[in-house]
Amino acid sequence: MSELAGSAVFFALAVVIIGTALGVVLNKNLVHSALLMTACFIGVGILYITLEADFLGAVEFMTYSGGVAILIVMGVMLTHRGEGVPSNPFNGRELFAAVLAAVFVTVMGLVVTFIQIPPGGGFVSGDTVADLADMMLNTYILPFEIAATLLLAALLGAIILAKGDGEA
Repeated sequence: MSELAGSAVFFALAVVIIGTALGVVLNKNLVHSALLMTACFIGVGILYITLEADFLGAVEFMTYSGGVAILIVMGVMLTHRGEGVPSNPFNGRELFAAVLAAVFVTVMGLVVTFIQIPPGGGFVSGDTVADLADMMLNTYILPFEIAATLLLAALLGAIILAKGDGEA
């Protein structure tokens, strides 16, 4: 891909990702926010793939776009809400959030401006999937299994809490 086309794809994806992320935060409907978040995750996955991080792109699609979005939709369906009440109301802290966002953007701008990036790019593995699979299934197998067990326990706990006392 030429440098101009790569830049155009990057900026188009950046607009999609930032737009959907703002939609997640500003939307009052929780289901619409969940769908916009899924679109944001898909944009990030495509961005990883364009940066030749194929494994991270695949994990982004499967884990975040699929799993987290389904978990949020299940959470919305399992909770009991009164009819006619906005599911994601504003809480009156928009000014505080805007100030924090401005501080974050300023700090990130200063970091990008004053950090020296060493020349030469960095190490890029030819086969990222094989290297990561070797690390996950050999070197870091115990932390990987502990994280999986904790996530399963959290999912079961969330279902039990959402189910309530009197429900079968």
